[in-house]
Amino acid sequence: MSFQIESERLIIRDVREADIPILVEYFAEPIARKNILSCQLDSEFNRKYFENGIAWAKHPQRIYYQFAVTLKTDDTLIGNCSIYKVYPESIDTNIGWHYGSRFRGNGYATEAAQKLLYFGFELEEVSSIYADCFVENKASIRIMEKIGMKPHWNSSAFNFMRGLLSYGEFTSAVRYSITRNQWLDKTNFVFQQ
Repeated sequence: MSFQIESERLIIRDVREADIPILVEYFAEPIARKNILSCQLDSEFNRKYFENGIAWAKHPQRIYYQFAVTLKTDDTLIGNCSIYKVYPESIDTNIGWHYGSRFRGNGYATEAAQKLLYFGFELEEVSSIYADCFVENKASIRIMEKIGMKPHWNSSAFNFMRGLLSYGEFTSAVRYSITRNQWLDKTNFVFQQ
């Protein structure tokens, strides 16, 4: 069963076969190289990653979601986002994103990430959601902060260990998280203003 959710400017839907070459190209952009995992520098790895997302979309008890993000105005594919380990009361749900360089700086990633939180907390009733990125990835850190996430167990030594043990990288990675209750408090505050 295919999934789709919309925001003000975006359509967030399951990845399709026709999306894969464009998404793989976005990972190959020179500007992307410093903010992605070493394995994501390999086009074949990325192609299989998106093919796995298509396969998961057919799974009856789906817990992994790999989405394509398109503009509502003209259906331009601008990037992808994901949410993994999605099931009620999960404390290990994580989100991520990657966008083509020409679409950065427009608030699209923040808008899509807000919808991932809505999907996880409101529709699937997970308990907590986190996101990781390299310490130098200031744009992703800003997105995490904008959607209400807070630093989670971040220190120089711990960040280095996270990068090494979680991702096999000799680069420090920060983690930001938000609980369902924090999200509900933030959402209710926004709606009341």
